Amino acid sequence: MSRAAQGWRVPGSAAALPRLGLAACTLLLGGCAGGFDLGRLDTDRSIVTNSVGAPTGQQPDTRVSDEAAIRAAIAAWSPSEPPPATVPWVNANTGSSGAIVRVADSAEAGKRCRTFTVSRESFGGSSRYAGKACSAAGGSWIVTELEQG
Repeated sequence: MSRAAQGWRVPGSAAALPRLGLAACTLLLGGCAGGFDLGRLDTDRSIVTNSVGAPTGQQPDTRVSDEAAIRAAIAAWSPSEPPPATVPWVNANTGSSGAIVRVADSAEAGKRCRTFTVSRESFGGSSRYAGKACSAAGGSWIVTELEQG
């Protein structure tokens, strides 16, 4: 056997271990031999939780809230500026968001109007709206049409 291999040789008898090391090994192995109580892994019945109330069958109409957010984003446009290419909108109440795109100016009965397309991304999926907003007497925009489709 080479000298390098002799340095890695493990003693072959328990007498080679120090007496303190032998005692520590005996205590550690003795603790493992005591067994493990599998009964402690059973369901803990001491924890009590409250139940969740029964569903009412009514879900909040997030679409109405999202349409209000879309109307608010459009009302914030300045009538004196050219229509924007894309306007993002977010409804913090519902978590929905989207973008207002394809804005085009037009004139109807002496009023300035803009037609647009809106995307709506929500937890329920994606949808598109087509709409029209016209400027009011005070200079703000009023959404006159907003149809899903």
